[in-house]
Amino acid sequence: MNPQQTLSRYRESRILNASREQLLLLTYEGLLRFLARARRGIETLDYDEKHAGFARAQTIILELHRTLDFSAAPELAGNLARIYSYLLEELAYADAEDDGGRVQGVIDIVMDLRNVWAEAAEGRAATAEEER
Repeated sequence: MNPQQTLSRYRESRILNASREQLLLLTYEGLLRFLARARRGIETLDYDEKHAGFARAQTIILELHRTLDFSAAPELAGNLARIYSYLLEELAYADAEDDGGRVQGVIDIVMDLRNVWAEAAEGRAATAEEER
């Protein structure tokens, strides 16, 4: 098995065995990778890289938006929906204007979201452990 196949199997196993919280964190990490790719494409004038990064990042944000559960937490879901819409709008402008600074702004917001969810997941895991 070559190294690429090994990495692919590891990623697949990681996803199949992940909790909901871990899946969300993996999704945010993937989003950050594609945002960095889009920014790198702008900086290096590699428009294939830029396009691939933007396309994948936008797809992930749309999926995050689509999976919001308004019945479980209407206020939180509404706030996240507005944030995701803002991120999509910023990416559209960044793509049209080749604006790496706007991409960095989106990266900063996504990092904050990822960190908040990571803290929440840790808190939830600690609470579950205490209940045992």
